[in-house]
Amino acid sequence: MRGPTAADLQTTLARQVDTLAKRVRAFTTTDWAEPSARPGQTNADAVYDLIAALDRLATGVELRDKPAQPTYDDPRRPSDLGLSIGLDTVGERLVEVLRPLDATETVWHTDRRFSARTAAALGLAEVVLHRWDVTGPGDRGPEPRAARLVLQGLFASSDDSGANPIRLLLHLTGRQRLDDQPGWGGDGWSWEFPDEFSE
Repeated sequence: MRGPTAADLQTTLARQVDTLAKRVRAFTTTDWAEPSARPGQTNADAVYDLIAALDRLATGVELRDKPAQPTYDDPRRPSDLGLSIGLDTVGERLVEVLRPLDATETVWHTDRRFSARTAAALGLAEVVLHRWDVTGPGDRGPEPRAARLVLQGLFASSDDSGANPIRLLLHLTGRQRLDDQPGWGGDGWSWEFPDEFSE
């Protein structure tokens, strides 16, 4: 299968969750209330959205043997100061439930099915992009290697080895436009799932 291995995605996912959780652990009440790079959302809103996204992925892996689409309930929102713990917990859970699976094993997501490898790539993408949303320009954003793994795992048709992977990922997901690069996602961007299964 083209792109990064499931193990590489999982290892990088675990490291990126840990990095972001440590970063936000030092946030004060004021920091949590600051606007994120996502319009209309505070830093607390953006991190809670990430926790909910990772929780849905983990639930889809755990319920992969269900014959029909499972139902998803968003996790209870912790207090702002508990968000870093919630992020750590759900990130570890996702990596743990993915670890024993074959990369091609089918798992559920909210409105589709795809491989465990794609689930790991999507989890990594959520962490990389929300890390950007929370830290924003001027702070240490996503690591180039993590962004490149996301591009290879979910945006292979738009991956350009000559482009800065962080800037290209932000461009494709409608966060920062690169004038000299095709594929601007804008508000209507969507994921590419390379191995989506129809039911």
